Amino acid sequence: MVDNKKIAMTPAVELSYLKPEEQAMLVTTIDYEQATPSLSQAQRMKKQSQAGTLTEDSMLAIMCEQKKPCWDNITLKGKELRKYFPQSYTPRQIETIIYRLLEKWAERQAEQKKAG
Repeated sequence: MVDNKKIAMTPAVELSYLKPEEQAMLVTTIDYEQATPSLSQAQRMKKQSQAGTLTEDSMLAIMCEQKKPCWDNITLKGKELRKYFPQSYTPRQIETIIYRLLEKWAERQAEQKKAG
């Protein structure tokens, strides 16, 4: 799943400590929930596994918990952004322009919604 980019490396490391039958249960749970565990969810599963208390129900309960939004994980690659800006622009200047453009875009979206 890591190779296929279906699960992140850090949670996968934690999940590698689960017993083979627990890992098989997890694959079923992932398919059922159409979601992969976050790092904290994987850590709790590992802890329950080590304590001998990880069951299908507890695994499902952990997987059904609301995950925090991934907004902090959005990154833009400088190499990709550079093609839109002069080489003399600093990262701060680029960031400022991107935020200004996003503000204008959001304003246009709101105007279209009102007109719509």
